[in-house]
Amino acid sequence: MILRRLNVINYRNLQDVTLHLSDNVNCFVGNNGMGKTNVLDAVYYLSFCKSSLNNLDAANIHHGDDFFMLDGRYVNEATEVEEHVVCSLQRGQRKRLRRNDKDCKRLAEHVGLVPLVIISPSDLELVAGGSEERRRFMDMVIAQYDPIYLERLVRYQRALAQRNALLKAEDKPDAGLMDVLEAMMSECAATLYEGRARFVEEFTPIFRQLYGQLCNTPDESPDVCYESHAERGELLPLLKEGRERERIVGYTLHGPHKDNLSLLLNGFELRREGSQGQTKTYFISMKLAQYLYLKRKSESRTGQGMAAGSPILLLDDIFDKLDAGRVACIVKYVSGDAFGQIFITDTNREHLDQILASTVRDYKLFQVDGGQVSAT
Repeated sequence: MILRRLNVINYRNLQDVTLHLSDNVNCFVGNNGMGKTNVLDAVYYLSFCKSSLNNLDAANIHHGDDFFMLDGRYVNEATEVEEHVVCSLQRGQRKRLRRNDKDCKRLAEHVGLVPLVIISPSDLELVAGGSEERRRFMDMVIAQYDPIYLERLVRYQRALAQRNALLKAEDKPDAGLMDVLEAMMSECAATLYEGRARFVEEFTPIFRQLYGQLCNTPDESPDVCYESHAERGELLPLLKEGRERERIVGYTLHGPHKDNLSLLLNGFELRREGSQGQTKTYFISMKLAQYLYLKRKSESRTGQGMAAGSPILLLDDIFDKLDAGRVACIVKYVSGDAFGQIFITDTNREHLDQILASTVRDYKLFQVDGGQVSAT
C-alpha cells in the first residue's frame, strides 16, 4: 500500500497537519520532542487502530481538545485500488473507523488492509524483554494476513481473562462455566499454535539470510526456536487438571499465552551472550525480515485477487543507535527494489542526507518543529 495523503487533527502534539507524500521515501527531521515520532505513530494507527506508543486511546488526544481524527488516502500499487481510511475518537466515546465512507463495525476487520512494519529503539525489548514481547511480535505479523488467526487470538484472550477472574474469586468457580471457557481456549489454542509454528518455519530462513547480509560476519549463525505449550499435548486436559493449583496462584499456567520465541546466536541465547552491536543487528534483521515475509504474503494474496500490496516501512530514530557500518548496510538494503514506501525520522540532517544520497528513488524531506510539519 502507498499512503498518498495524510491529514492529522489533534493527535498528540499534531493539531492540524496535512502531508502530500512521496510514493517512495519520506524523511522527517527535527529535534527530540517536536513530533516526528507522532507522525509515524499516526500512520501506524491507521493500520492497526491503535497507537504504538500508548495503549490508552484517550491519551493520544491533544491536550485541551476533545477529539482526534486521522485521515489517510491510500492506493494499492499492485491493483491501483484506492482506499480512504478515517479513524477518529471523541473523548468519552468509542473510536470510530470508516473505510471508503462506510463504518467498520469490528476494528479487527480492518487489520491487514494496510500492512505495516515499524522499527524503533523500543524493539530492543524483543531481545531484552519478557516472552510477551516475542509473542506480540509473532501475533502482529500473523494477524496482518490471517483474519481467522486474529479472531481466535481475540477470543482466546477474552476467555483467558474471564477464567483468570474466576480463579481469583473467593468463591469456587462454577464448573459449567469453567468447562465452556476451557473448551473455547483449547479450540483457539490449536489455531494459534498452528499459525505460530508455520510462521516460524517460513520466517526463519528469511531472517537468517538477512542477518548475514547486514552483519557481514560469516561466523555468526542466528536462529529462532518456537517453544510452545502444545509440546505437552492438547490444552483442554491440562486446564481441567490444573484448576485447583491455579486457584492457589490465581491465574492460568498453561496455554499459548505462555509460549516463547527463543532467540539464539551460535547456539546460545542472544540476551546473555550477544554484544550490543549483535543485539541491534539481530532485532533490526528480525523486523526487516518481518517486512519481507509480509510482502510475500501480500503478493500471494494479490495473486488470489485479494486487495493487498507492499507493507509500509517506518524507521523511527534508529540511526543514532547504530554504528556507521550498520547504518550503511541498512540504508543500502532498504534503498533496493524490495521495499515499497518508507518513512524515516532522525534528529540529524546529515544522516538523512546520507540516506537520500544513496538512493535513486523519489523522496520528500519534511521539517518537524513543535508539532508543525513543513516540506523542505
